Amino acid sequence: MTNQPHDALFKASLTPEAARALCRAVLPPEVARAFDAAVITRAPSEFVGEALRDRSSDVIYLARVDGEEVLIYLLFEHQSTVDRLMAFRVLRYMVRIWSQWLDHQEDRPQSLPAILPIVVYHGERTWNAPLSFQDLVELPAALTEAAELVPSFRFVLDDLTQLSHQQLRDRQAPTFAAVSWILLRRSHDPARGIDVWRDCADLIGELANQLPEQYGQLLQLVRYSLLRGFGDSTEIRAELRRLGGPEAEEVAVSTGEQLLEQGRQEGRQEGRQEGRQEGRLEVVREYLLRNLRRKWPVSPAAEREIQGATEAELRDWDERAATARSLEEVLNRAEPPNPRD
Repeated sequence: MTNQPHDALFKASLTPEAARALCRAVLPPEVARAFDAAVITRAPSEFVGEALRDRSSDVIYLARVDGEEVLIYLLFEHQSTVDRLMAFRVLRYMVRIWSQWLDHQEDRPQSLPAILPIVVYHGERTWNAPLSFQDLVELPAALTEAAELVPSFRFVLDDLTQLSHQQLRDRQAPTFAAVSWILLRRSHDPARGIDVWRDCADLIGELANQLPEQYGQLLQLVRYSLLRGFGDSTEIRAELRRLGGPEAEEVAVSTGEQLLEQGRQEGRQEGRQEGRQEGRLEVVREYLLRNLRRKWPVSPAAEREIQGATEAELRDWDERAATARSLEEVLNRAEPPNPRD
């Protein structure tokens, strides 16, 4: 399981229909209209793997527009932090895509397919990095006239943080994508919590009432919500029970169990690899904190202790939390209760 839950949710949400909706929302109107009837498909996995081998969380689509065999690559890049050199990174990805495309042609073509780069952003800081590649290149005053020799392009920034929940709903994207984008938008909000789920209750209810068909999508939303603090397991279970009954509630139960077990397995499997402890313990640590906060206040000192704990300590505390009467007992600061008491 990825240590970056943003990446997993973003990639899962961006189906071909969601990509179409996103294009309509962020591209200039005269360009966006061409995607109303465009045939959009994911690029082959082996192509993506080679073209963006270090960016497996991002997505490339192929589009044929206006009834013609005009090939356009849609490059969707996901960002949760501001990168001053984003335009340069995008250029590198575009060159890789073109290179990979050329390698797959039997005859040497006379032109290259278009690439439309779109960066979806939902970070804590206001985006203040250049959108144009030319703005990254410093030319001395004496070389001003050489500007036309510098590559010139810009990428489209889809800043989710500047949009309301209603604006994201109005994109008419598939239900799962709409909820995912709303959660991503609020992912760094200190006030995030179960209220975000309640704001999306009608959308989540659509998925909850289409089980088992939408099980995978609902599981993705629960998994991300538990990891990012959109309510604890008890609150999410209650919401799903209200929206879709016991079958929907079971998604939250099984997701929590899977997160805990996967965290343990990752710790065991990767425990022999020096220097990677923090990444492999992230899931089990976050899930333990959620459950502890549901029962007791967790002081900053206790959270620091949990953040620095070993795998063995986390596993021991998880077992203790089931029967402990206080956080002190969980953290071995007091004797556990005697079953005979």
